[in-house]
Amino acid sequence: MPSVHFYGSALAVAVGLSMAGSAATSTPAAPLKQQAAASTGCTGTAHVYGVRRDGTLTYAPINAATNTKGRGLVGAKLPWPVRSLAALSHDTLLVTTTGGALYRVDITSKTKTLKFATPVPMAYTGWTYDKLATDGAGHLFATLGTNGQLFRWDLLAKKPTGGQIANKVRMGSGVLVSTLTGVAGSRLMGTTTSGKLIGINTPGAGRITQSTLASTGYDGVGGLASAGGGLFFSRTAATEALTTRKDANIADGVGTDISLIGSVDTSGWTQKLISAAPRNVVCPSGGITYDNLVTMFGQSWVGERSTVEAGLPSLQAEMVKGQVNNPARKAAFLATLVSESAMRYNADQGGSFTYRGRGYIQLTNDFNYKDAGSYFGVNLLSSPDLAKSLQYSAPIARWYWTVARTTTNTYADNHDMNGVNRNIGFAWNYEEATKRCERFKSAYKFFTGAYPSNTICYPARLPAPGDREWYAHPERSAS
Repeated sequence: MPSVHFYGSALAVAVGLSMAGSAATSTPAAPLKQQAAASTGCTGTAHVYGVRRDGTLTYAPINAATNTKGRGLVGAKLPWPVRSLAALSHDTLLVTTTGGALYRVDITSKTKTLKFATPVPMAYTGWTYDKLATDGAGHLFATLGTNGQLFRWDLLAKKPTGGQIANKVRMGSGVLVSTLTGVAGSRLMGTTTSGKLIGINTPGAGRITQSTLASTGYDGVGGLASAGGGLFFSRTAATEALTTRKDANIADGVGTDISLIGSVDTSGWTQKLISAAPRNVVCPSGGITYDNLVTMFGQSWVGERSTVEAGLPSLQAEMVKGQVNNPARKAAFLATLVSESAMRYNADQGGSFTYRGRGYIQLTNDFNYKDAGSYFGVNLLSSPDLAKSLQYSAPIARWYWTVARTTTNTYADNHDMNGVNRNIGFAWNYEEATKRCERFKSAYKFFTGAYPSNTICYPARLPAPGDREWYAHPERSAS
């Protein structure tokens, strides 16, 4: 493969670009036949860009809640034949040319007309990759060759220059897909020529995991695009239709929870390439992702992506078992775990105390290790590190929330974070109680779109100095 030479954005556009002026303008697209609106349970706008075979750039906003398309726009032709396309955001695109160059295209208008500035050269050679995709978490992916090599770069800016697409890593091979899109941090999705839908998890170099989400039904798909939240669009080449589906849990590696929403348009999508800006759609009823947790609680309170994502499938399965199934319960549960362990299944309090805090819920003290072990049929007293294992960390969190403390869900239903905190039993102080309550409110707003009313954050009587027993577990006798 040729070497890659990057150039900063201040460099003039290469000699020979056939684009006149500093911006290209558009005309509104002809109306397309559209299906009746369908409810998705999602919110936000999917910003879908496309490139037609003649190089024309297109744009369509799609209402994620109703699965309806707004005013579609057709812009000017890009000044070179395009090989691949990836939307970094609602107004920033990356495109590669058939000659191996990489450009950034900045959208300057997409209301009544589609306009873009003179493309910024990122590299003039070396970008001969088949497909591009972004995961919305600061990574750019590309595939190359008949053996399906997959590469990853770090995106160091929202509108990167050449030098800010850095730290190239070869993730592995065998990603043999005909379309590719990012769905969440380090997670991709693609279709094959045989009609399969493939989920691709890439937590690190040499650690690609592929799962068949559907073995049939995706033949003839000429484009795939995801705007976040598990919502994704597929373009059928033969009919030129754009169809919407939703994956309720993008982290579980199975396709049984993928539902058909319906057609955005039943014809008219003639683009050879499509891409949607990532992370513009939220589907609270779907699976919880790393990026969702960051949105709820902030980057500084959520652990390392690879660790958190490794534990999410098990954690969400246990939430179902524990009937942590409405916005208030989910918000209280996640606010508690992010406070206890930064959402890391393998969190360890540290120190020499044998039965110190471990796992999601920071299981502590010999009596809790004994009771949890008895419940699951394992001797945690002799093997306490199992409490922070991928096998037992989430089940123990569910056990503590619903079995050891049977009233926690009820407290959550009543927006009573004081009661939740009493059940969990952290070393109470006013500042920490405030933080946990604010995290509950933030998560609740994520799931419902509004902050909760009448949230109880503190006990009716605050402790006197040195008063250590006033905040005892209400179910202490049960343990």
